[in-house]
Amino acid sequence: MPGTLWRTAGIAALAGAIITATVLFLLPGFGSTTPIAPIETVNADGSHSETLHFLLPDDGIAVTHGGKVPFPAAPPGVPTFTEDALKRGFALLVRVRDAEGRIVGLAAELEVHPEGDMLAGNLEWDTDWILVLPGRGILTLQQVEHSDELGPRVINPTLASGQDWTGDWTIQTTVGPGPGGRGVILGGSGEFADSSGSFIEVDHLTRFSATTGLAGDVELRLQRKGP
Repeated sequence: MPGTLWRTAGIAALAGAIITATVLFLLPGFGSTTPIAPIETVNADGSHSETLHFLLPDDGIAVTHGGKVPFPAAPPGVPTFTEDALKRGFALLVRVRDAEGRIVGLAAELEVHPEGDMLAGNLEWDTDWILVLPGRGILTLQQVEHSDELGPRVINPTLASGQDWTGDWTIQTTVGPGPGGRGVILGGSGEFADSSGSFIEVDHLTRFSATTGLAGDVELRLQRKGP
C-alpha cells in the first residue's frame, strides 16, 4: 500500500535498512530480547488471531519505487529503481504497532506492479511482507492486492484539480492468492518458525496529496497456525 511523506531523514537506502534489521535479529542475543506480549486471540481451531498496524505518515521510515506511483521517493537521498528488473517495483519500510498502539517492530512491504497505467481502473499486483518483531521472530507474508479504483476515484481527480483529497476510504486490499481471497502466511523464524495460515490487509485512508502521498492506518489481520 503506497505511503506518504516520511519524517525520518538521512537513511542510506531502503534495501539496506531491511537487510540490517534482519541481520541484527539473527545475531546472538538480539533474538533473545524480551518481547512485548502479543495481543492475540486463540480461536476454536487452535489458530491465533492478531492485528498489527502502522500509521501514515507517523510510522514511515522510507519509501521508493520506479516512478509508477504518483508521489516521490522519500526521505531525500533514497535511491529510486532505475534498473529494468526493478522498474515496476515498490518498497516501503515502516515501524509496526500492536492493537494497543505500541511500537513492536518493523514491517517491509515489497510490491511488483503490473504493466500499464497504475491509476486506471481496478488493478491487481503481487505483494510480499517481512515483519521483524524483536524478541518474537520474523514472519513472512504474501498476497495479491487490488486498488478498487482508488486511482480514478481519488488519485486522478486530486492530480487534475491540484487540491488534496480528504475523506474516509476503507478497503480490504487483499484478494488472494489463498482461499476466500485471503493472503498466505509463508512462515518465519523464532516464535513464527513453521507458521502457516492466512491474513488480510485493510487500509483506512483519510488523505491523498500529490506531494506527500496517502495518509491513514494500514492493518495486517493475521490468523496464524504454528507449532
